[in-house]
Amino acid sequence: MLTILLNPSNPEPLYQQICTAIREDIAQGVLHPDEKLPSRRALSAHLQTSIVTVQTAYEQLAAEGYLYSRPRAGYFVDPDAPLLAHMPKETAFPSSQPTKTDPDDRIVFSTSGVDLEQFPFATWAKLSRQVLSSKQEKLLQSPPAMGLYELRVAIAAHLRAFRDIHATPEQILVGAGTEYLLGILVQLLGASRRYAVEEPGYSKGKRILRSNGASVIDVPMDQNGLQLAALQQSGASVAHVTPSHQFPTGMIMPVRRRAELLAWASAQTDRYLIEDDYDSELRFLGKPLPSLYSMDTSGHVIYMNTFARTLAPSLRIGYVVLPPPLAKQFEQDFSFYSSSVPCFEQYTLVHFLQEGYFERHLNRMKKTYRQRQKRLTELLRSHPLGAYLHICGEAAGLHLLLEVQLPCTEQELVQAAAKAHVVVYGLSDYYETPQAVPPTPQIVLGYACLSPEELEQGTMRLLDSWLPFLRKH
Repeated sequence: MLTILLNPSNPEPLYQQICTAIREDIAQGVLHPDEKLPSRRALSAHLQTSIVTVQTAYEQLAAEGYLYSRPRAGYFVDPDAPLLAHMPKETAFPSSQPTKTDPDDRIVFSTSGVDLEQFPFATWAKLSRQVLSSKQEKLLQSPPAMGLYELRVAIAAHLRAFRDIHATPEQILVGAGTEYLLGILVQLLGASRRYAVEEPGYSKGKRILRSNGASVIDVPMDQNGLQLAALQQSGASVAHVTPSHQFPTGMIMPVRRRAELLAWASAQTDRYLIEDDYDSELRFLGKPLPSLYSMDTSGHVIYMNTFARTLAPSLRIGYVVLPPPLAKQFEQDFSFYSSSVPCFEQYTLVHFLQEGYFERHLNRMKKTYRQRQKRLTELLRSHPLGAYLHICGEAAGLHLLLEVQLPCTEQELVQAAAKAHVVVYGLSDYYETPQAVPPTPQIVLGYACLSPEELEQGTMRLLDSWLPFLRKH
């Protein structure tokens, strides 16, 4: 059992104390790659805290890349955990040498975390109580495979209002996050196909595709998105793309390239585009471009999104919009499944969407994240290194790509940051083809889960750790 000392008098929330302790155990080698963590119930009993507290901690660590989950199996240490993959050997384990920075003061520029402090706990609790008192027996029933009809109606209305996507509730499939749904799509479309993915791109998505038996082809990108010629030559019949805010480059795919991809998909009856529209609601500059789904006239786009980025990672609710023939096929072949999302969470989200709480929360979070991003870019540009930094991906999303024009390697930048107890991620981590990595070092900076104080301290520590490279210039 994990040895974690919780301090109720500490102003830091209990779930954050659990997160800090587990991060330390991973960094120090106490927890090993792929090692299973105690169940939520077992750890909550051991720590004498609530299951919700442990669940929140586990979900936050999974969002940051320290843990991964397996359905009905629990949580495990991710082999690619940031502190294992990015910290140099001399700082990854305890040292007898004194350090100038308290190791508990580590700041992580996570690309997958969100601001949990802003979650509307009071509203969610109120709606949860309403659901408990009004639904009662319905909460104990097994939800249908596609998800509760009421939630699919609410999601359809949301998509129509926010993304101009006109889909029926019968086309919407609700599941426990986009990772789970991606596996379902492989089962639905067939594992014998070739699946094209963006390079650089979402590495966990590739692992999910491969774990479901699919053949995955990395397709290079240019300044407009997935290279069409390379896609044509790949032999793929399915392409997974992130046009609204490409991860990790932050690029927004222009309309012309979107039209070209749609033409590729419609050229053969068995081709599909999986449009992962994550972060599309979090656009800060200009109007959002039309989704591939709304542009599609031939029924070859599968739309995917999640509430994990706009609400909380622990709310494992994602959804896909299937073309009518695929929705019918799912009903025929997979209707014996129960939904992977409990009725309780689904009914609560229905109220949250239909009563306008989600729209208000989204507007509040867009303002918060816009201010946070603005401050981050101000700190980057006003620093003595500012003239050597090129910022990409400011228009949308919860991370930036920083091109560093200094005489050093990406690894040296990451290691220098680690010595200052700042965890950042290099762009090369998202490539599977080493020779495709750009020669100029680039760093991916996620900022959503950092407090204003952490953002200030972390950015200054990061940039100051790179100053020695400027002196070599």
